[in-house]
Order: sequence, then C-alpha cells, then structure tokens
Amino acid sequence: MHTIHPPIPKNASHPKEKEKKEDGDERVEADDKYLRLMAEFENYKRRSGREKERLIEAADELLIKELIEVRENFERAFTSKDRGETFANGMKLNCDKLNSILQKHGLEAYGEPGEKFDPELHEGLICGPNDSIPDSHISEVLERGYTLKGKIIKHAKVAVSSGNTKHD
Repeated sequence: MHTIHPPIPKNASHPKEKEKKEDGDERVEADDKYLRLMAEFENYKRRSGREKERLIEAADELLIKELIEVRENFERAFTSKDRGETFANGMKLNCDKLNSILQKHGLEAYGEPGEKFDPELHEGLICGPNDSIPDSHISEVLERGYTLKGKIIKHAKVAVSSGNTKHD
C-alpha cells in the first residue's frame, strides 16, 4: 500500500531550511545590535571628550581671570614714576596675591636650606663643604621646586653640603 502525500506547494520550504533562515535572521539581528552598540559607544567617547575639554577650558578661564588682576597690578606699578618704598611694597603685595592664587589652585613650593637632600625631589647642581649644614643636606636653594596637587611639576635645584671640612 502506498500512501499518497499531498503535493508540496512551490513556496513551501523544508523544515531544515526554515531553521537555517531563522538562524540567519537571528545573526542579522545580533549583528545589527552589535553595530548599534558600537556606534553608541563611539558617540559616548566623543561626548565625553568634548565634556572634558569644556571642563578644562572652564577651569583655565577661572585661573586666568584671577591672574589678570595680578598682571594689571604689575602693569600699573611699572608705569608709575615711583620706584621707592611704595613701589617695593606694591610689588610684595602683588607677589603675595599671585602666590595666594597659585596656592588656591594647588601649587606648593618646596626646598629649604637644611632639608635632607632627596634625589626624588631635588636636583643637586653643586656639592661643597659647609660648616653649618650637615652632609647630604641642602645648603642653598638655587631654584624652588613645585608640586601641583601633590604631583611634582618642577624639581628644586639645590646646592648640597658635603659636610664640615674641619677635622678635629
């Protein structure tokens, strides 16, 4: 006995072909999600970069506005005919104002005579005997060192004592 099967329509597909088509659709969908996610991430990186630049510009602007006042004070002082004690006092006040602004923004100076020489902080340019400063200590600060919010941005340039030359 033969079973008669109904004819298969022309547009009908085999069950395995249907699975392949569904797998292909899922892959296309996954690829699309991946591409969208990558595009979103690239947009995020661009936005973050622009935001970081805006923050830096805003911080720079605040600092510059404060420094303009100091600059204008120097300009007024140098156009003044007075070069006596008033001039010197004005320069000191202006220098103090500048130091105050720089400190407020995280700048700290370091390097004092008598401190222990530290090659991580100091650049020793001269080494020589000194009767009042012990060996391996700073005898003279040639240029101050600076840290900005704890990070060294300029090493102090110093003279280092080799100790007392007198031998008892």
